Amino acid sequence: MGEKVRTGRAFVQFKGDYDFDGLFKLIVNWMLERRYEFHEKKFKEKGIGPGGAELKIKLIGEKKETGYVKLYINVFIRAWDYVEKEGMLHGEHKIYSGGRIQIEIITTLEVDWQNKFSGSKSKELMGKFYYWVKKKEIELLHIDVHEYETLRLEYEVKKFLKMETDTHAFYRGN
Repeated sequence: MGEKVRTGRAFVQFKGDYDFDGLFKLIVNWMLERRYEFHEKKFKEKGIGPGGAELKIKLIGEKKETGYVKLYINVFIRAWDYVEKEGMLHGEHKIYSGGRIQIEIITTLEVDWQNKFSGSKSKELMGKFYYWVKKKEIELLHIDVHEYETLRLEYEVKKFLKMETDTHAFYRGN
């Protein structure tokens, strides 16, 4: 297995009424539109207490960028006091959710994901040299771009939850 490097991290916390199904679809569609392979690794719901249920969800997307670079995006969703309601939300009559939600987005990059430079000392030395030669290209074309992808997803989540301002420091959307 190759070396992994964290490229970005974003964190969103929200308390109030929101469309959980719409938020889940937004994140999944965002990954699929950018050609990530999508996996739902974990979906755990704890029993309903006096305030509501607790949800824990882990979504993973991975994309083979090149034969040497592979990108990962992990989205961790945790909801407390989760209750479903029916009524008006943002001018529409629908079934929506209420409570607290926390979304953490972590992106990583893996080099030599096919393990071409592992197995012997000479291959490992050649791999270190190859990484040294390609380091600037990897940083500019993959790490920086992937970091901004993290911020774009954070922006879209905040926009969906109606907690964003007109523009974002790193992304000026439509």
